[in-house]
Amino acid sequence: MKKIFTLSVLILSAAIIHAQVVFNEVYTDPGANRSEFFEFYNTSTSPTPESMDDYTVVTYFEDNGKTGFYVLDLPTQTVASKGFYVGASESPFSVQGSNNVTPNFSWDAIPAGGYLKRWERNGGIYSEVSLPANLNNIFIPRQGNNAQHNIFVFKNGVLVNGVFGGMSQAKIPTYIKSLPPFWVDMSGTSTDFYIDFSVYSDNQFEYIGSATGNDNGYFRLADGICGVWNKSSSAPQHTPGVSNGSAVPGSGSVSVSYAISELGGDYTKALLTYNITSSTLSAFPVTIQVYTDLGTVGQLDANDVLVDSRIIYATNEGDQYVILPSRTDPVMLVVKSPSGCFDQVIAIPNGLSPLPVHLLKFQGNMNKNNKVTLNWTVADNETVHSFEIERSTNGRDFSTVGVVFASEKMGTENYMFYETVTASDRVMYRLRMIDKGQDIDYSRILVFQTKTLITNDIRIYGNPVKDKLTFSFYSNATQEVNIRVYDLAGKTMMSQKVNSAEGSNLLSLPLNATFTPGLYVVEVANADGRQIAKFVKQ
Repeated sequence: MKKIFTLSVLILSAAIIHAQVVFNEVYTDPGANRSEFFEFYNTSTSPTPESMDDYTVVTYFEDNGKTGFYVLDLPTQTVASKGFYVGASESPFSVQGSNNVTPNFSWDAIPAGGYLKRWERNGGIYSEVSLPANLNNIFIPRQGNNAQHNIFVFKNGVLVNGVFGGMSQAKIPTYIKSLPPFWVDMSGTSTDFYIDFSVYSDNQFEYIGSATGNDNGYFRLADGICGVWNKSSSAPQHTPGVSNGSAVPGSGSVSVSYAISELGGDYTKALLTYNITSSTLSAFPVTIQVYTDLGTVGQLDANDVLVDSRIIYATNEGDQYVILPSRTDPVMLVVKSPSGCFDQVIAIPNGLSPLPVHLLKFQGNMNKNNKVTLNWTVADNETVHSFEIERSTNGRDFSTVGVVFASEKMGTENYMFYETVTASDRVMYRLRMIDKGQDIDYSRILVFQTKTLITNDIRIYGNPVKDKLTFSFYSNATQEVNIRVYDLAGKTMMSQKVNSAEGSNLLSLPLNATFTPGLYVVEVANADGRQIAKFVKQ
C-alpha cells in the first residue's frame, strides 16, 4: 500500500509548494475529426528532466445529469527543461491548422504508470464507471453561470495549477467549493491523496474570461506566464509541442525593488538585494527565483542558470540577499504566483564594471616578530602591469610600501610580498592592482593584530553566507580556541575546538540544514578574551 498523507498535511503543502511544470495549453472543444489535447511547459532550467509520473490532471464535469471527475494519472515519462509535454485523446491527432501531430502519449492507450478514470458523484460518495473506447471528451463544457471548464493539476497530491475557463471573477465557484472530498488512488508508488476544494484559496487558481464555443480551447500567449490566457480561434491557433512565446519582462501583481552592488571580500562576484515593496495579500506566498541570464538576454530560456530560489510570505520580510556568481553577467528575477505560473519576469542588467585584474586569492599572516607575509594569485596574468602594496593603521589612510611588477607568465600566477612592521595595535594591507591598460582596482583589506587579542576582531568573508562560514581571527599564541555559533536567541547552533596559529588565522565551517536563513553570531574565545561577529545566512 502506498504512503497516505493526512488531509492537514496536504493543506499545508498546497500553500507552499510550486512544481516546475505548468499547464500551458488545452483544446477543450474540438471540431469534427479533431482531438482533445493538453500541453504542459517545464519552466525549469535544470539539466535534469522533470518526471511526469507524480502529476495528475483532474477535470470536473456535468454531463447528462451526472456530475463528477475525470482523473488522468500521467504515465512514467519525463519532460526536459523548457520543453513541452503533450497528452491527447489519440495518436497521431489533429487540431486547428495542424494534422498528424504526435503527442507524448494518448489516453486512449495510456502507457505504463498512468490511467484515465471517470468518477460519478452520488450524494457524498463517488463511484467509478466504465469508459467508452476512443474517448474524446474529458474536458466537458459546463452549462450555466460561472466556469465553463474546471481543470486542476496536482503533483504528489499538492495542487500546483488550477484553471477556471469562461469565468471572469477570481473566486472559486460555489459548486466546486461545496463538493464532498474526493479520494485519488494513484498508480505505482505515487502518493494517494484527498481533494477537498473547501480548503483552497482563490489565489491558487487562474481565471479565463472567455468561453470557448465550438472548435476552440485556451492557450497562454507566452509560455508559463500568468494572466495571458487567450481563446483559440481561426486566427490564434493551437501549437501543441511548440512555444507560444518566451517569458520576457513584464509587469505583474507584485512590486519588487532591486539593486546590484559590490560583494565585499570577493570582487569576482556581486550582491543582489531585492525586496517585495507592495502586493495584494492574495498574491502570497510567492516564489522568487534568480537566474544568471546566459541565453538570449532579456528572456528566460534553457541556457539561463538558476542561482537562488526562496518563498516569500509577506511584504514585511525585508531585504533579501543573493550572491551572484559573476559581477558582469545580466540577471533575470522571476516571480511565481501561488497558482504556479510566472507572475512576472524582471530583466536586471549587471552594471558593475569588469575587474581590470582577475584576483583569485589574497591572504597573509603575521608571525610573533611582526613579520607580515602577503600572498596572492591572479588569473589572466598577461593582462597585469603591477601591484602596489598599501598599508594603513586606521583603515582610511593608505600609503604605498612596496611595488611588485607582473611576470611574463600567461594564465595563473602567484605573488608574494613581506615586511616587518613596528609595534602597533593593528595594521592593514590592500593591493592596488593596475592592468596594462592602466585601469585600477583594489583588493579586499587584510587586518593583522600586533598586540594582544581584542574583542570583535573577526572578519567575515562573503557576508551574507550560503552553505559555509569563512572568517579570520587573531591569536597571540599557538593555542586551543573555542569556536561557537549561536542565533540571536542565544541557542548554540555549533560548537567546536580548534588549534590556532600565532597571528592571523582563517577558518571555514560548513553550515548544515539546521541553519535557516537569518542572523547569527560567531564567537572565538580563549584564556585571553573573546572575539565576536554577526553574519547573515541566506
